[in-house]
Amino acid sequence: MSAVPKIAEAKLESTPGVPPAIYHVTKLEKCKLDQAGPSGYRYVIEGGYAPITGFHIGSKEAVMNHASALAKEMNMRRGVKGTRHIVIGKPKHQQAQQS
Repeated sequence: MSAVPKIAEAKLESTPGVPPAIYHVTKLEKCKLDQAGPSGYRYVIEGGYAPITGFHIGSKEAVMNHASALAKEMNMRRGVKGTRHIVIGKPKHQQAQQS
């Protein structure tokens, strides 16, 4: 059995008005996307419904900083009610005006 230890744990400290952090980086491993491509690191962020896997090119420290920043942003967004702050594509009112 090859278990990969968690490399970063979220601190579940309670801060008034801020929900506790649930997203955290659990895995960081060196890999390549394909044989000819550059090598980088694969990271896994857990804490929600399903793990989030990403790939980033750079040093181990740079990739860990990148993945930790994503987890921190996800924890911050978790406090926003609903998903109105996320815009994918054009808002509906702009699409109706252009038609």
